[in-house]
Amino acid sequence: MSNEDNSPQGSWLERTKHTFSSWHNFHQAIVIKDHQGSLSNRDLLPTPPERQTWNWFSFFCYWFSEAWAIATWSIGSTMIAAGMTVAESILTVFFGNLIISIALVFNSRAAAKYHLGYPVLARSVFGIYAHYFFIVLRAILGIIWGGVQLYFEGQFISIMLRCIFPGWMRLHNTIPASQFIDLQTFLGFFFAFLITLPLLFVHTYKLRHLFTVKSVLLPFAGIGIVAWAAKLSGGIDSGVIVNTSARGSTTLFAFAVLAQLNALFGASCALVVTVPDLARYAKSDRSQFWGQILALPVSQTVCGAFGILTTAAVQQAWGEMYWNPYDLLSAILDHSYTSKARAGVFFAAFSFAFMTLGTSIACNIIPFAADVTCLLPKYLNIPRGQILCLVIAFAIVPWRILTSAATFLNFLGGYSIFQGSVVGIMCVDYFLVHRGNLKYRDLYTFSKDAAYYYSFGVNWRSIAAFIVGFALPFPGFCATLAGKPINVAALRMYDLGWLLSITTGSLSYYLICLVCPVPQNDKSLGFEELIEDPENATTEYYSTGVDSSDDVEKIGSK
Repeated sequence: MSNEDNSPQGSWLERTKHTFSSWHNFHQAIVIKDHQGSLSNRDLLPTPPERQTWNWFSFFCYWFSEAWAIATWSIGSTMIAAGMTVAESILTVFFGNLIISIALVFNSRAAAKYHLGYPVLARSVFGIYAHYFFIVLRAILGIIWGGVQLYFEGQFISIMLRCIFPGWMRLHNTIPASQFIDLQTFLGFFFAFLITLPLLFVHTYKLRHLFTVKSVLLPFAGIGIVAWAAKLSGGIDSGVIVNTSARGSTTLFAFAVLAQLNALFGASCALVVTVPDLARYAKSDRSQFWGQILALPVSQTVCGAFGILTTAAVQQAWGEMYWNPYDLLSAILDHSYTSKARAGVFFAAFSFAFMTLGTSIACNIIPFAADVTCLLPKYLNIPRGQILCLVIAFAIVPWRILTSAATFLNFLGGYSIFQGSVVGIMCVDYFLVHRGNLKYRDLYTFSKDAAYYYSFGVNWRSIAAFIVGFALPFPGFCATLAGKPINVAALRMYDLGWLLSITTGSLSYYLICLVCPVPQNDKSLGFEELIEDPENATTEYYSTGVDSSDDVEKIGSK
């Protein structure tokens, strides 16, 4: 197709009438004007310089704000239940996030240098055909968690409305109990959909300001909640929620700590896989390095500590533990529906709703949009993919997933064993196998002569390493899903989960590549990151007038 835009000029009404006047006109209207075959459009090509807008402060604000999430606030619940002290829990959160931050920095390097997102980088690792499998896996996860986060956001909006309208909870519920949701929560969910929708018309490279605001707002909300809790209880004695008798033997406690680390990795592992879709907009590699290595360990530790301290204080005052911030805010209104309490709860609920909104966009919606853009570059780009994600997330009725699908939730919790393997392989491939040298042209062609065609479009080395990576914790994962007794060895390997999968996956891939070297990989090159025309990486593609995937193949095989 030609890249010339033949759509009619005139008012919005005239253009709309023209679009729906025939199937041909409708089809022309939905086609991405700059798509090039089945492997490329503007959002799949290297990010042009004018879109490289994320500096170190942008990344710092993103990760600092990202750590303030419902899962982080309540992360101490399972640690305390395992017999850990408050200090041990906080140290576990800090060092676990430090490990995650190191993985983030390594997996961001290629994206920040070549300004490519995860779907395109996956082509160099898994092969020009096999990469679709890993894209679909990530897209499915994005949809599910996108719906769940939208539901969480709706719960906080419902609390905000309860603060404004005294009769909010007295609204007659006309929704049957079999639907696992009441009218108030559903209305909050619907309002969350409406609030999120306008933001999805904004491209990723412009969204950095959203996270800057989030990074400032949420710490103040957290401090406010902790200060309120301390005043309520007359001081905080964190020992009231600690039960060290649950430790068991030293060996059992050690593996319990590893299990908590794995749960921590499981909550953040999706971020490590999806980070290239943000790092591609970095102004420089230093931007992503300093912005990401510092923020996550500090902010997650502070947020987790706030959750522990607040729960302890409320336990002292009311004799109940509220780890979930939604339950806590609802309980505050139940105990005191004064104007002062309503104002404080409204601000806290607004902050948590805003927090959940940012988390959903960054961790679920943006990755899904990048994935479906890669699957259908002729019809979808990042903004369209974001809107599609929101629509599907609304349609999957996520409250049913949360209330009636325990096995499915266990699957999501154990998904880290697959993602750890992917991250390890991608890092080894970039740093040790290809030594930082990627070929732009070969990422956009099905040509059998291209470097990333491998064997029938599949890099069997990375596929084999991917299987090896999740093989050891997999039996424990299956037993957990089935709800059956687990062999001690299998349980302990499952407790190692993400760490075990990233280690075995990366090591096996490196060894396989030593025995069976990757074809068309110049061993004489060191770690040089020979970037082709980095300042104008996309210009060549737009000047070729590519019309089909065949034309892309010809370009890649020159």
